[in-house]
Amino acid sequence: MIPLYQSLQGDNAPKTPHKDCHLGLWYTRFFNRYNAQWTLKDTAKQEWVSSLANKRCGDATTLEQQTLRLLRLVNALEGQIAVCKTTWHFATGLGLPHPVENGLAWHPTLGVPFLAGSAMKGLLRAWVEVWDDSLSDEERLQRRRTWFGMVKGEEGDEQDQAGKLIFFDVIPIEPVGLTADIMTPHYGKWYEQGHEIKGHDMATLLQHPERLPADWHEPVPVPFLAVKHAQFLVAVAARDAKKKELANAALESMIAALHWIGAGAKTAAGYGHFVRNETAENDLRQKQQQKEEEKKNAAKKAAKKTQILAELSSDLERELHKDLFNAPNQSIAEANATEWLDKMEKRKADEAQEIAGMLKTFYTDIDKWKGGSKKQKEKVKRVKKVLGL
Repeated sequence: MIPLYQSLQGDNAPKTPHKDCHLGLWYTRFFNRYNAQWTLKDTAKQEWVSSLANKRCGDATTLEQQTLRLLRLVNALEGQIAVCKTTWHFATGLGLPHPVENGLAWHPTLGVPFLAGSAMKGLLRAWVEVWDDSLSDEERLQRRRTWFGMVKGEEGDEQDQAGKLIFFDVIPIEPVGLTADIMTPHYGKWYEQGHEIKGHDMATLLQHPERLPADWHEPVPVPFLAVKHAQFLVAVAARDAKKKELANAALESMIAALHWIGAGAKTAAGYGHFVRNETAENDLRQKQQQKEEEKKNAAKKAAKKTQILAELSSDLERELHKDLFNAPNQSIAEANATEWLDKMEKRKADEAQEIAGMLKTFYTDIDKWKGGSKKQKEKVKRVKKVLGL
């Protein structure tokens, strides 16, 4: 089945991604290097990967909003966060199916590479059970049961129990830089067909020289897409918000695991290692506090306007106040004021005075009662005429 609508096939098919598109969707679903016979030239895969190299993916505003939402959620749960930056390249999801043979794990809505919460849980468990030499066997068992849960009958567990930690997806806090990378495996036939060799004596093995894991084989270049540099928000919380010490200890272990073990693919080759960036972390917290203050101030302002509106004595005052002081923005408010100028000059004297008084207050609040353009001066003159000034 042809994967594109007829209007997008052939010469009409998109050749490059739109600047605001979901790059993960483009990279994963719009591979366009096949010819009419559905075959690929030798450089097709490398060209496809290189087409996204040195690009940045993700919308800065959307990522900031998502990051602040996650931060609010973690704070509400009394959890812990850290900002960790890559020390070199980072690749995750290479085992996912893709025409170039190596995929990349993309966030479905944010369009950026990420680490699923389940991956962080597995990384932390590996750190606790294998890597953390500071723990005794008893402490290791206790952490495994407390943090990750128990399965009755497994490793001495006497009951089924969920772990006491909540793991969140690890998402970038800003747009992510991408790079084209390449691996050169020598032993492809050994991995694919080595298990078919019957017997492991030297004579038998030498009958299949093309399948042996030997250095005489030519390397096979395999391109893949990786993260060049990025900063990620790492978060964890205890299911019981009162047990902050669980989240504190888990976060410290997560940071150590990201640094020493690494996350994603090819960690033994230096990929996927992170260090904590406390400066970015503090900036993020300050940004959240600023947003919270803005939200509180906006709520207070709205409440004050509602109170003033309720205290107005006439329908005319309430209508004026709504048009001038409760407009979506100043441009709309000024347009409304111009309309009220015309209405003012057609109303009875007492209503005209009421309208003029409100217009004076409005123009004073926006610093346009004194001075301004020639048109603005004419508007003020009309108000003053009604007020007898």
